[in-house]
Amino acid sequence: GRGDELTPLSVPALSGTPLLLVNPGIALSTAAVFAGWDGFDRGTLVPADWRCGRNDLTSPAIALVPEIADLLARLESQAGSNFVRMSGSGATCFALFDNIGARDAAAREIPFWHMSTVIR
Repeated sequence: GRGDELTPLSVPALSGTPLLLVNPGIALSTAAVFAGWDGFDRGTLVPADWRCGRNDLTSPAIALVPEIADLLARLESQAGSNFVRMSGSGATCFALFDNIGARDAAAREIPFWHMSTVIR
């Protein structure tokens, strides 16, 4: 869908997981990202198989703001980072970490706006 209909998911394995959100500070039009999307519905995501999660808007967002690809790569290269994706239609990206120390170290290494939290 377009992200306008949300369903809460319970994924107990993620409870307490350190999370870092990072935005590169580059404006990105949601309308422009959706205009670049191929419109192909790749099916429903399955909570039990959350690591297979994807964001079908990543490619069109990167086409508009190539820095998103750099940010994703930078998050993936951080010690303790174990799952990285773009959030929504971008440009904010996120990473899950093995522990709070690894998350906080990554936050210090990435100069963009960021927010550190824990999944509840």
